[in-house]
Amino acid sequence: MGKSAAASGPIYSRRRLSFWRVCKWLILSVALLVAAGAVFQFSMTQWESYRYPASGKLVDIGGLRLHINCTGAGSPTVIMEAGPNDSSVIWQLVQPEISRFTRVCSYDRAGFGWSDAPNEPRTSSNIANELDRLLTRAAVPGPYVLVGHDFGTLDLRVFTARHRQQVAGMVFVDSVHPDIHHRPPFDVAAQSTITNVYYRVIPWTVPLGVPRILGWCRNNFTFPNQPKEWARLVPEASAQYCRLQSWRAEMAQVTDEDGSLAATTGLFGDMPLVVLSHDPQVNDFGGFFSPADLIKAERTWSEMQEELKPLSSRSKRIVAKGSPHWIQIHRPELVAAAVQEIVNDARGTAPFQADRETEYK
Repeated sequence: MGKSAAASGPIYSRRRLSFWRVCKWLILSVALLVAAGAVFQFSMTQWESYRYPASGKLVDIGGLRLHINCTGAGSPTVIMEAGPNDSSVIWQLVQPEISRFTRVCSYDRAGFGWSDAPNEPRTSSNIANELDRLLTRAAVPGPYVLVGHDFGTLDLRVFTARHRQQVAGMVFVDSVHPDIHHRPPFDVAAQSTITNVYYRVIPWTVPLGVPRILGWCRNNFTFPNQPKEWARLVPEASAQYCRLQSWRAEMAQVTDEDGSLAATTGLFGDMPLVVLSHDPQVNDFGGFFSPADLIKAERTWSEMQEELKPLSSRSKRIVAKGSPHWIQIHRPELVAAAVQEIVNDARGTAPFQADRETEYK
């Protein structure tokens, strides 16, 4: 019995030593993977900064530099603001079309594109203030035609309420509704565990290159049946998003802006307003809802689009046939045509034609 006990001691020691060796190699392997991911992310970010220089200019608005790119000539000036996680690249198919008949400027909110990281909460109030300072410092005079996509329209509604005399009209490109987080089934999706995990955990993986390695950044800007002109821009759009400051800015928007301020901006009188909506026949919410809720989501989205029309007594709603949420990518000519209607009205060359009935184009 004594020999058995004596023999078990070395066996236990060898097993313990083997266990710690395995732990050591696991820790070392994980550390090497983390270091490799971090180096990869840093190297790619630096290379992309060289590969895709700013198309416009960086303007200091007071402790913060914002990127703005203006092309074309004429008045009024069109100002385009992107959606929740997009840079000004998202407008590159529309901007050349608009620049043929007037001046047009796309810009990057703080945290996105070539702009600096934000230094204030991402409320629509702060973003509208930053846009006002940008237009002043960049010497971009009004009147303005404001074009916003998704989340960007909330900021532009606040801007318009504060500078109504400078705004000649607005185009909502599949605009988010201020009350969306309280409308089923979007209310459930906004409060889901998956959504919370995504916005709170994923940003921590960005410095390690995880979203880049898994292709999440590129997948955000790759669409079924996308035009070949956009396919060439996907790498640049992905590059502007696949950075820590962009993910943090997106997370801050979700936390800081619930749409309540935009909901209280009131009506805009007889200001021309075009509400462009995606085609409900093109499934745009398939990755977020069950088949049953998908039908409800499309119906609720369409109802909210209709509710945007009464913001002005001179408005119209157009459904972009065959287009999903990013109408500026799939139907850029339709966005440009809506803008031109308002530009012509502002110039007095052709009055804006409001329409109570929804058009399908």
